[in-house]
Amino acid sequence: MTFLPMQTLKSAAQSIAPLPSRAWIQPALLLLALSSVFLFGYDQRGYFYRGSAHSEMSAKNMAIAENLSPEHHFLMFVGENLDADGKHTYEVYNRFPIGIYTLIKLAIMPFGDDLSAKISAARTLMLLFFAAAAFMAYLALRRLTSSRWIALSAALLAFSSPHFLYFNDVIASEATVDIFGALLVFHGMVVFEQEGRFRQLLLKTCIALLLGWHVYALLLPYIAFGITRELIKARAGVSSVPNVVVRSLRTAAPLLIHSRHVTLGAVALFFGVSMLTFNFTNEYFALNREIPPTELPSLRSMMYRTGVASEARDPNVYYADRLRWPHFGERQLYRLGAMALPYAFSPSFVDIDKKLSSLFVMYGITALGASLIGLLFVQRHKICWLSLTLSGFCWTLPMRHNTAQPGQTFEALLYIGVALTLFSLVLLCLRRLEGERLIAALSVITLLVFVVSALRMSHINNPTQTDILHKAAIADFEIIRSMTDDGDLVQIAAIPWLGLPNGLPTIDYYLSGRIDIPAHETTPPARQPDLVVSGVRLDGLPSLTPQNRMAFLYQWEDYHTHIDEIIAAQTNEPLIRHGFDVYLVGNDLIYAKDACDENDAEAPFFLALYLSDENDLPGYRKQHGFDNLVFRFQDQAIRRGKRCIAIRLLPDYDIARIHTGQFTQRPDGSFENTWESEIHLAQ
Repeated sequence: MTFLPMQTLKSAAQSIAPLPSRAWIQPALLLLALSSVFLFGYDQRGYFYRGSAHSEMSAKNMAIAENLSPEHHFLMFVGENLDADGKHTYEVYNRFPIGIYTLIKLAIMPFGDDLSAKISAARTLMLLFFAAAAFMAYLALRRLTSSRWIALSAALLAFSSPHFLYFNDVIASEATVDIFGALLVFHGMVVFEQEGRFRQLLLKTCIALLLGWHVYALLLPYIAFGITRELIKARAGVSSVPNVVVRSLRTAAPLLIHSRHVTLGAVALFFGVSMLTFNFTNEYFALNREIPPTELPSLRSMMYRTGVASEARDPNVYYADRLRWPHFGERQLYRLGAMALPYAFSPSFVDIDKKLSSLFVMYGITALGASLIGLLFVQRHKICWLSLTLSGFCWTLPMRHNTAQPGQTFEALLYIGVALTLFSLVLLCLRRLEGERLIAALSVITLLVFVVSALRMSHINNPTQTDILHKAAIADFEIIRSMTDDGDLVQIAAIPWLGLPNGLPTIDYYLSGRIDIPAHETTPPARQPDLVVSGVRLDGLPSLTPQNRMAFLYQWEDYHTHIDEIIAAQTNEPLIRHGFDVYLVGNDLIYAKDACDENDAEAPFFLALYLSDENDLPGYRKQHGFDNLVFRFQDQAIRRGKRCIAIRLLPDYDIARIHTGQFTQRPDGSFENTWESEIHLAQ
């Protein structure tokens, strides 16, 4: 998209005479633009179709919402296990408010066991939050700028960010839902500053805290700036008192008692602590009160993310370099730059993190600097503007041990405040120089920018060759769910994750309500399960789901008897005897070792498949020249005493060469192969 000359815009602006005065025009245009996300950016496929943080968060939060019930006292957990002592354990996730999970639960309840429909419904809910967040930004900016056209254009430009359009349908409270909550409170702050409606601000704060914690990042600077402003005004009123200490006490004491900013902070803190207390109490009783409250997993997780826990300060963690302030600051400015540039003018989303990184950092510095300098010339409601601009940093800095992780790219959404401020100030400057008609003409262009950005992002969602596998997996697990009941003891064994992104959370969602015994546990279960779900169709073993293509249901005893026979029959010379003995039986690549130690079980496996014809590769693998099937041993493992075996189902295409082995990650983040070898297959 090219920029139109200013003279052309002036001519177009002059032709708009008089300007439309109806208040519904700008909201209608905003809703029209936002509808493009549903038309172009919304993917109807009901499965977790993206990798990395997007699908992992979506699958995990779907499992939490699915498991939310009065039966478990509204405990938020991903999965339920039965350990060797016969105790039920939960993979808890109680560090976030319950509100968003309740809404997801209500959205998916009407669809029964239709997994695809549930995923689609939850993603639609997230897109509605995305649209609502944009609308709240428009309403707040309309009040701050006194211009509907500026509010419309600034909101559309800010929400055209590649990160926002990529994560707008992720099923999680950490993304667009939290941003909606923060902008809801921001609107309440603006209304309070202009009209003094304090109860509305309190109500919006409580609603936002039911959805996520990022609202605190907005409240922190607002409350600090507000109290400072009140102190300055109060001190001026007692300036005749000679003693500085007395004057300070006379100023501060009544102020802190009657200050509405202090009241706002107290209410927000009390409401948040009350919800966390409910969560932690639930967790404490769910874990059978066997650990001290200070050792609760969710509490430890929060301490880890804020750097309070000792392991968070361990200099040997893999992202230690990312915690150093120069590197951390550079990454945050990079994310800020990506958030302040509409996707219509940005490089391809998949290249953003690989190319032009330094340019994004420079743009981030420019965007932040321009916003802060521009606010020096703002006459009214400067506290609101500053709070919005600094809110992102009020989260990422205290949460540095979490936001420094490379997978936390969605944290870039927190810098939406800088984007909104930057675009608003630029448009305000243009209005002062050229008048309102130019801004109205520009709003048409910003609408097109948003639509083009949404259309470009829709190409990320284009169907790939893995779609067939995803659809087959959904269909198979819907059959498996129909053959099992909530509370059934089901072992998940040797699942090759079916080509699904982030397989563990995905399977947790597909089998939510079923109790899992991990297949890699060395100690026999206290209660033998009846059923096993496996991604391997084993020759000679009858499946309870013979019509399935990707996931199969077996009787527990038959399955493990058959595995014992496979282990006993491994007398042929392996194709690889290096690290693990590797056998190829049909399409099953079998890794076996007589004496597994802890390192064998923890180190991930890499598995690179080089095809006879590279045209058979999935589209997203063609640029690499091989298919990459990395997996973790504990996700695939079957153990008998110290002997362990992992079965990896290979795709149905002609393979010329297999390169496999295991790798570990050094403290500096680089990777090291512990062993590697190749298998050349005869054609």
